Amino acid sequence: MSALITYVFAQFDPRPVGQDKNNGIMGIEVTIPHLAERCKLGNLDHHGPEDSAETPSAVEQALSAELPPAGAMLATVRCDTDSIGAMAVLANRAAGREVDEVLVRAIGAFDRLGPAAGRPGDEVISIARQAANFRMPLSERVEWVQSVLDGTYDEAEVSELVAARDKEFEAATEASEVTLHADGRIASVVSKHRFATNLGYEAASVLVCFNPEMPVDFRDPSKGTYLKYTLCRYDSHVPVDLVAAMAELNELDPAAVEGARWGGRGDIGGSPQGISSGLELEQVLEVVERHLK
Repeated sequence: MSALITYVFAQFDPRPVGQDKNNGIMGIEVTIPHLAERCKLGNLDHHGPEDSAETPSAVEQALSAELPPAGAMLATVRCDTDSIGAMAVLANRAAGREVDEVLVRAIGAFDRLGPAAGRPGDEVISIARQAANFRMPLSERVEWVQSVLDGTYDEAEVSELVAARDKEFEAATEASEVTLHADGRIASVVSKHRFATNLGYEAASVLVCFNPEMPVDFRDPSKGTYLKYTLCRYDSHVPVDLVAAMAELNELDPAAVEGARWGGRGDIGGSPQGISSGLELEQVLEVVERHLK
């Protein structure tokens, strides 16, 4: 199967290293401007200022996009269902393999709409699991998704991946407290579980996550824990200004000092690293609600 793959698959390294060692770069959901500029073969993205949740996702665009030449690099910033799915669609098309367009549309809806699209089908869930499986080389992840798209996959393996996902969600649910605020537009998630954000997105598209025992150093438990807030939105189409919210929180939080402040990018950020926030959950929620649009 791998002999049919004619592309190089990569997760973008922002350093300008090795960019000329291929026959050009096609971007897959490359939202960082200086990286998008390197994608001379185009960029399958749906997060621009003119886009909306109805704009076809990268995997949907890959159904009709002009195929890159053999040896081209398909590069993304974040390996997820949509980006890895798009790579697999392009690779299947280039190899003359089948592509299940119904499944592609389901992947696109899952990526664009999130929880609003309802529970995704087993194939979509399994693709999501494998796309984020960083223990597997990227080329193997793409190859695995190719097999799902053309129907040559192992059904038992898909079932195992879905069962593992459901087990983790069950554990996250038991270990977390999720409540809705701002007429259901914001979900607060109090949890130490790594699936806290995944769980929250099943309730709302704007999250305030609070971990009361965030490890200072995951590799060294002896360094203790601290109180950590994480603010995030499902994607760039969700109308909330988290950057402005974090600027306000910096003025309110007594723990925010020079070199240790609230910060992040447009879709995700949080309280200072390694230092317990001095704010109550209700205070953080009030600030985020003020910056809903």
